[in-house]
Amino acid sequence: MVLTGGIGVGKTRAVLTLAGDLRRQHLRVGGVASPRVLVGGETVGYLVRDLTTGEEHPLCSRPAPGLPFRRFTFSPEGLAFANAALVRATREAEVIVVDEVGPLELSGGGFTPGLRAALGSPAFLILTARPALVDEVRAWAGLAGVPTIELRPPDDTSSVARGPRSTIPRP
Repeated sequence: MVLTGGIGVGKTRAVLTLAGDLRRQHLRVGGVASPRVLVGGETVGYLVRDLTTGEEHPLCSRPAPGLPFRRFTFSPEGLAFANAALVRATREAEVIVVDEVGPLELSGGGFTPGLRAALGSPAFLILTARPALVDEVRAWAGLAGVPTIELRPPDDTSSVARGPRSTIPRP
């Protein structure tokens, strides 16, 4: 499934909660989540968390040495850590989370090696993506028919515009 929503709506929080719920149901959950790093209310970067071990590494920040992509600089070590966690999850997990699939992955970078491994595994996949990229992500990943759940702020009453989507308001 693909979980979508705008920046700050709670995609990462939702997959972390879902991963915990699935573990309580005795399912093996692996993959990566990318919690935001805030300083003074401003996003200054993201971490990458291995959902199997709980270990975290810096993924990207502003400014920092690394691979510049759009407004952040990505850590080669953080990307390698994330991809290794995803590849390991393909051998160990029943559910694999990839938070988040974005322009970097669509261009062949970022989590692409681990994501490709996950797409070839028998595990149930949960991907997160921003709304503007959902159709492109589904097409790129060969997941055209998978359900999409759109998270929205509680005061957003607009209707879902495209694709087979369910809407879940943010708590």
